[in-house]
Amino acid sequence: MDPATIGPEHTACLSEAERQQAERFRFEKDAIHWRACRAALRMFLARAHGISAAEVTLEFGEFGKPTMVRTLGLTGPLLHFNLSHCRDLVVIALCGEGPVGVDIEPLDRATSLLGCEDAFCHPDEISRLPAEEMPRAVRLLDIWTRKEALLKALGTGMSLAPQTVSVANAPHGYAADPRLRDFRLHVVGAPWLGRHVVRLATPSSVPETGLTIRHWPNDL
Repeated sequence: MDPATIGPEHTACLSEAERQQAERFRFEKDAIHWRACRAALRMFLARAHGISAAEVTLEFGEFGKPTMVRTLGLTGPLLHFNLSHCRDLVVIALCGEGPVGVDIEPLDRATSLLGCEDAFCHPDEISRLPAEEMPRAVRLLDIWTRKEALLKALGTGMSLAPQTVSVANAPHGYAADPRLRDFRLHVVGAPWLGRHVVRLATPSSVPETGLTIRHWPNDL
C-alpha cells in the first residue's frame, strides 16, 4: 500500500505510546510516514482478526519484533506478521502457519551497497559476486533483501550479524544456513510494485502457490 493514502481518519487508532513515539522524530514528514505505517499494520491485523484497529495490542520481543497479544474478544489463532516500508510503499505480511519476515527496497538503492560487502555479506556470497558494477549492485540488493526478510522471520533482525549468515546458492528458495532451515524465501512480484524489490520469508511449509498478494485499497 501507499502510505500517502493513510490519513488522520486511519491514524486515529494509534495508542498514546505510538503517538509519543511518532513525536520523537526530528522531521514531521518522518513522523507522518511512521504513523501511516503503524496505522496500516493495525488496520490489517484488525481486519484479519475481526476486531477494531484500536483494539490491536502489540508486545515486542528481545530484538524488537512485535507480536499480537490475545485480548478480550479475540478468538481463534493469532496471525504472525511483519512489516517493511520505504519512502513510497508499505508491505505487510500475514501468515497463519508461523513467523514471517518481509523486506522492500527501491531498486535505485542498489548502487549505494557497492563497497559495503563486508558489512553484510558472508564470504561465500562475496566470492560469487559479479565483477561488473551494475550486476554486482543488483546482486547485493538481492542478498540484502533476502537476508533482511529471513532474519526478521527468525526474530533477530540484523541483531544477528548478517555477515555470519549465507543465502548464497540456496536451491528452491531455501536458505543454506542451518539457522534458517525452517524458512522458505519467496520473490514477491506485482505490477504495482514498480521499481522495488520485495523478498518474503515464510515457514518452509508455505509453497510458492500459497501466497496471496493484495494491493490496498484496490483488492480489499
